[in-house]
Amino acid sequence: MKPSSTPTFDNATFPKCEHLKSKSSIDKIFAKGKSVFVFPCKVYYTLSEDVEQASVPPQVLFSVSKRGFKNATDRNRIKRQLRESYRLNKSILMAENPNARVESIAFVYVSRKKEPYAFIERKMKAVLYRLKEQYTDSEA
Repeated sequence: MKPSSTPTFDNATFPKCEHLKSKSSIDKIFAKGKSVFVFPCKVYYTLSEDVEQASVPPQVLFSVSKRGFKNATDRNRIKRQLRESYRLNKSILMAENPNARVESIAFVYVSRKKEPYAFIERKMKAVLYRLKEQYTDSEA
């Protein structure tokens, strides 16, 4: 059975349609996007002006610096932990406001050491709540 291309927010999945891969979208996030910092991540995001696109889940990018972690296995492990914590907690963004306007998000891991998963998940929840506050403030 093939997964749906428009996932619901009730299930904790992270399908390919939610992966941010477009170079122009990535450049747009870093050039024109807003940012929020919650250690160990700096989060860049863009808001959508299109009301039709509000029901579409945001596209997400995870980045870990090669300068901070020389071994690819360390970088991959951190990205895997970030993806997993986002996947399990992304419903926070859409819980109260299904018309969330977050179009794309980039999580940039800035810590110089490997943090335990429990810490990363706790901070991911904090980041998602902060993002939710940001777009509700921008609507008012």
